[in-house]
Amino acid sequence: MLRLLRIRNFALIRELEIEFGAGLNLLTGETGSGKSILVDALGLLLGSRSSLDYVRSGCASAVVEGEFDLRGRPRPLSLLREAGFDTPGDESVLIRREISATGRNRIHVNNGLATLGFLKTMGGALADICGQQEQRSLLDLGTHLAWLDDFGGNVEARRQAGVLYRALRDAARALDGVEAGEEERVRRIDILRFQIGEIRRIDPRPGEREELQNERDLLSNRERILERAARIYSLLYEGESPILAGWAHLERLLDELGGLDPAWAAHRAPLEGIRYRLEDLAYAARDYGTRSDFSAERLEAVHRRLQALEALAKKYGASCEQIVDSAHRYEEELESLESASGSAGRLRRELDAALGAYGAHAQALSDKRRRDAARLEQKIRAEFAALAMERMTLQVRFHPAAAGEERGRIPAGYGPRGMDRVEFWIAPNEGEEMRPLAKIASGGELSRIMLAVQSLCGGGRPGRTLVFDEVDAGIGGRVAEAVGRRLRALAGANQVLCVTHLPHIAAFAHRHYRVCKETVAGRTETAVLPLDERTRVEELSRMLGGETITEKTRHYALEMLERSRPGKKEPPAQAP
Repeated sequence: MLRLLRIRNFALIRELEIEFGAGLNLLTGETGSGKSILVDALGLLLGSRSSLDYVRSGCASAVVEGEFDLRGRPRPLSLLREAGFDTPGDESVLIRREISATGRNRIHVNNGLATLGFLKTMGGALADICGQQEQRSLLDLGTHLAWLDDFGGNVEARRQAGVLYRALRDAARALDGVEAGEEERVRRIDILRFQIGEIRRIDPRPGEREELQNERDLLSNRERILERAARIYSLLYEGESPILAGWAHLERLLDELGGLDPAWAAHRAPLEGIRYRLEDLAYAARDYGTRSDFSAERLEAVHRRLQALEALAKKYGASCEQIVDSAHRYEEELESLESASGSAGRLRRELDAALGAYGAHAQALSDKRRRDAARLEQKIRAEFAALAMERMTLQVRFHPAAAGEERGRIPAGYGPRGMDRVEFWIAPNEGEEMRPLAKIASGGELSRIMLAVQSLCGGGRPGRTLVFDEVDAGIGGRVAEAVGRRLRALAGANQVLCVTHLPHIAAFAHRHYRVCKETVAGRTETAVLPLDERTRVEELSRMLGGETITEKTRHYALEMLERSRPGKKEPPAQAP
């Protein structure tokens, strides 16, 4: 859920901060006030391409920040952790995008630098913008399959298909390893034994190279170190005028001064601690050479040990930790190869069993999906009719799933989601040919299609942020009210942000914001105002009656708000 959106120097926006909440968040305002600018800004946070046109005239850069609540959202959380980004204790993510007037583009996720590719992946897990300019979910056929599974209640069956597919893949890989050839297996065993023996013979410890390098530097500077330690001891104790020799005289003088003037007593007390510390320093300098092994033999031993570790590092890893990890991996592989003899028959039986289990489950899931597709095609007609798209037809088309990375043992088309690849096709009018949903041109139609699809198929993936732009294009009256009811119903399980010009839709908002333009210091700026009950009535009245607001339009606005309350029935759809 999008909690907070901050924008600075973006198009007409100088500085803006909006707090959003759960449910249906509506943005209204006059044409050209900047509503679509907010959608563009949010699109940047989700991975859309940037443009220098977004930078406010006369400014060095534009900045957009958004904070998303991730509680109950395992997918975006796992994406963050896999990419190495910190996740705060309240399970939120802060995305910041800066566009420089010089063309530089910076992306920060939880204060760490991120790539545009990662932002697109993360954005797809956080939100979906449904409008003319943004339709990323339509291009991802995996999303179409997820919609169908959400509609048919197949989420658990799809998860089980993934479990069975991973077991099948592992069985195929194990058999591949065994059947790579006995000669190759024996050769590999010899290599692994040599590598393990070479590492274990030297037996590196984690951090050992760094310790030895420090010791080598210390031993190499033996003469200089001992000479300087001796000079410190002489300066403190044995020189012509040693510091500590005159310390007692200094203390006596201060004692005498303290007796004459008590103010000097404050200078006497710290000297005791200083004298003890100087004595400790003198003894440390005197004894340093006897406590440290500065022998040439030790330096030679350190050099030999470092050379041995360097030789291992060239083969098995840049650090001692990596070398030890390599040894562990080799030992595991050796154990597997040594136990592989005679296991080919067992692995073939396991692979056959895995193929049978996966195939039966995937076929049953595919059959269920085809029945669900037929039901979805029927049910969505009623949704289209209610949204003023009576002549539109949706068809769910099945294609063989794209072959995975395996060849030979696993049939092409088997995958972690089953054996199906699904694509939604649309015929906008009766008699027109079907076209892929992603190629529908009208922004308003696309938004309403997405609303219909989400209304029927969105129950399996709650908690997302759904943004609808241009959803009211070309409609009004009864249809607009139907759109409002579906947006509000959809907002029961998701956060919905919607830009609209129609009061019939705005009346259903849980939170209502007015977007307006104002002139500040001779420049036009876009502002966003959250509306309370009173100002909301005024905004709906403006949308109903234009510039002149009468008591009649206020009364009608109140009536619309009352009619949008939960429990009010939707009027029946009229026949086309």
